[in-house]
Amino acid sequence: MISKSMFVNKNLLFSFFAGAFGALAFAPVNFFPASLISFSIFYLLLEKIERKKEVFWLGFVFGFGHFLAGIYWISISLLVDAKHFAWLIPFALTLIPSALALYVALFALTYKFFITKFRLSETYKKIILFALCWLLFEVLRSNLFSGFPWNLLGYIWLFNENFAQLASVFGVYGLSLFAILISLFPTLFLQKKTPSCDKIFAAIIVIFLCGNLVFAHFYIDDAKIISDPKTKIRLVQANIKQDLKWDEQQKYNDFIRQIELTNSQGLENVKVVVWSETSVPYVVNDNPILRSHLSNAAPKDGILITGALRVEKEKAWNSIFVFNRSGIADHYDKHHLVPFGEFIPLQKFLSFLLLSEALDSLTGGGEGFSSGEGPHTLLGEGFSFSPLVCYEVIFSDEVVNRKHRPDIFINLTNDAWFGNSSGPYQHFNMARMRAIEYGIPLIRVANTGISALVDPFGRVVEKIGLNQSGVVDVDLIKNSETSIYATYRYLPLISLIAVMLIFLVFSVTGKKQKDEKLI
Repeated sequence: MISKSMFVNKNLLFSFFAGAFGALAFAPVNFFPASLISFSIFYLLLEKIERKKEVFWLGFVFGFGHFLAGIYWISISLLVDAKHFAWLIPFALTLIPSALALYVALFALTYKFFITKFRLSETYKKIILFALCWLLFEVLRSNLFSGFPWNLLGYIWLFNENFAQLASVFGVYGLSLFAILISLFPTLFLQKKTPSCDKIFAAIIVIFLCGNLVFAHFYIDDAKIISDPKTKIRLVQANIKQDLKWDEQQKYNDFIRQIELTNSQGLENVKVVVWSETSVPYVVNDNPILRSHLSNAAPKDGILITGALRVEKEKAWNSIFVFNRSGIADHYDKHHLVPFGEFIPLQKFLSFLLLSEALDSLTGGGEGFSSGEGPHTLLGEGFSFSPLVCYEVIFSDEVVNRKHRPDIFINLTNDAWFGNSSGPYQHFNMARMRAIEYGIPLIRVANTGISALVDPFGRVVEKIGLNQSGVVDVDLIKNSETSIYATYRYLPLISLIAVMLIFLVFSVTGKKQKDEKLI
């Protein structure tokens, strides 16, 4: 039982607001110093306590504030159909941040356990251990129970893409490790007297930051980008309001308007047209008239890539279709579904606990969507591409078919659910990170934004902003080189972690032997 005084404990209040403040480091604010302030306060608060119960709740409250401020926008989606789902908002604002905060609470316990067990006293060693433990629980959060790798700390480096280029070597997890090391930099100088070893560590961090920029200077090279002006790709952002998207009287008009928008600037020089997730508000594969409309929306000698529903034998998939003038050329089924958005985990039990009508409305009835087979590489007009539906793009390990490396990523999404919140901006930044990691350009088309062409270094070439309607034509681009991360995956990061662990182990062992000699 938690005592009443615990809720008003000033340390818990400081921890909550520190966690919430840290969310400002993510898009759209991108205030990188917020992470330094947030995690330094968290570190100092952890230093003051030893009892496991207090450590757990300090970590939990920090995590709750951090995730509440970072993903509050999930509750906005429940207002699209407020009649059925508004009652779930208090649960979305408490249960989801609480579940994610458990990872931070367990991180705090783990960190303090090792601090105590190995009797670490030097600040720089504590910082290294803090970073390694934080990374461990980010990996767990990203993979357990379907995984939710949203707002990994590595994404804060996208305040400037030059600082994010090391993702091409270590991936976003590596950037999270570096982000913690940098974020705890101020704690090195908050002691009464800074030891020389901490000063040396501070100097190493400064050298790393400078080296990071030097790496970006030489790594970002426009000469690596192969542009094909003959292959014009048209990005179409229809900006359809979510509360009208599936309205029986409105969706046909929106569908026709999208075709008109596609043809508004002529298709003579366009080879590829790209629409957003579920741009076609109908089941495609059993509707010849609809397929005829879509074939006419495709360029004469090109293709239309669009999101739509696919139904077969009472199963439904959230899919991406490739159309040409002859009909369906290929398709891809989304394989990583959104829990409670596209399927209900343990639905039999939750149907008993919740309103069955709400569950059916949420997933479109039945058991929700079925899962596809996994990452695919499809063929376009003179290029290959990896199709990604919505939040599949945030799963770094699941965006590429390793047997067939694509020329580009094509990510179709619909962020209209989340209004003018920070959600669409965070989603866009995570998509940009995949381009940097793999060195693969990315085309992203969203219903209401943000739609863009992103080069293999994460730079935005062309963009249609949030809540705008329009089209933009871009040239197909490819990267002549592959990234270290794409080639060796986690080997560089694992090697770095091994070096850090070996250093800690040897330093602890050496100190123990020295203490024994003194005895």
